[in-house]
Amino acid sequence: MKTISEIIKNYNQHQIHNYYLIGDDTFLEKFFINQIVHRFLKKDGSKILYHFGVDSESSLLNDLKSNSLFDSKKVIVCWEINKIAKSAQSDFIDYIKNNPSKDIAIIIVSPDFRIKNKFINTLSSTITNVDIRTPFPSKMIKWVQFYTKSKNIKISVDLIRYYIEYYGDNLSNVINEIDKHSMYNSGAPLTLSDEYSVSLDGNRNYHFWQFLDNFGKKDLKKSLEIFHSLLINGISHNYIINGLTNLLVNIYSSKNYENVGSRFPILNKILSKNISMYASKYSSEQINVLFKDLYDIDIMIKKFQYGINHKIELMIVRACNE
Repeated sequence: MKTISEIIKNYNQHQIHNYYLIGDDTFLEKFFINQIVHRFLKKDGSKILYHFGVDSESSLLNDLKSNSLFDSKKVIVCWEINKIAKSAQSDFIDYIKNNPSKDIAIIIVSPDFRIKNKFINTLSSTITNVDIRTPFPSKMIKWVQFYTKSKNIKISVDLIRYYIEYYGDNLSNVINEIDKHSMYNSGAPLTLSDEYSVSLDGNRNYHFWQFLDNFGKKDLKKSLEIFHSLLINGISHNYIINGLTNLLVNIYSSKNYENVGSRFPILNKILSKNISMYASKYSSEQINVLFKDLYDIDIMIKKFQYGINHKIELMIVRACNE
């Protein structure tokens, strides 16, 4: 998988430009698309957007086939590519493998990371994969500095670290908060001691990955604290159970199978990096018991039964105390 900087640094106008974006950071997604549009189209061509499930796959195939010597260049961006019909999937893969045009750039924004099938696997293994996962905090600081410099926003490094600490689930959240701060300050430098910073809500808003991280580390107090915070802030039971299941699948796979690679990917880099450490804290037998707990909770959710919060709390206690 290549980084955005690798793609841009080694950009060659005359090569095939087909990309599969892996990750869920919307700032990096928009940034990469804009960079390719700027470099590929220059001043001649069009950007075409497809959201499948709404747009027709036949239109996409026509756009691919209609290219000729006299056509201008196109950048085609596709979301929810997994929703196109099987017949169209076959035609699309055939184009990618056998007849890609240097006058068409295709950017596929990967669907939900839990979606895995032959079409998605073939597609992602055929074209250039680009990493648009939210970077580690140290790298995030550089991205924020790049953005603020491009917008002529003067901001202290301490304030950037503050926003990453409180809103760093993804770059978009951090940048959105900085934009609001900048608008309030009307162009004045942003610091931790200015009027807007002093008025910021001091209550800690946790992110979902932080819950999974503390669960993986078996930090009982923090896991329960963040679990209750997630509920207060509207995170659903289904979302929590799906995330825990995915985390445990990753841990179990790392303990019991070799070369699983990204078969069960977690898009957050911090979680991915810590899988081995989590695996050292859980036995395979314990994970099997927790899978049973998660199954029981899932049934309770589907049947709209009472006591789901209590059941999840007991599962967290069981996981972190053993």
